[in-house]
Amino acid sequence: MNFEEPDGATPLEHEEKEGLKFKHITTRSQLDELEQANISSGILWLSRNKSTDLLNEHFVCLLHKKLFGEVWKWAGSFRKTEKT
Repeated sequence: MNFEEPDGATPLEHEEKEGLKFKHITTRSQLDELEQANISSGILWLSRNKSTDLLNEHFVCLLHKKLFGEVWKWAGSFRKTEKT
C-alpha cells in the first residue's frame, strides 16, 4: 500500500502497512471505508457486550480488535511505533 496521506492523517509506518489484510487497497479513502465498516460491526458488538469490567488493558485490546481486526492483523495489540 503506497498512497499519499491526507492533511491531518496520522501517517502509517511501513510495518503497520504490512499488517493490512486487504492488499488491493490503493487509496486512503478505500482504507477509510474498510475501517468504517469494521468500526460499525465493533460498535454493534460493544452494544451487545454485558461486561461491566471495561476499564482494563484486556478489554481495551479486545475492543480495539473488534473495531479494527477485520482490516489489520495487528489490531488488539499495542503500537510498536511512536505517534503524536
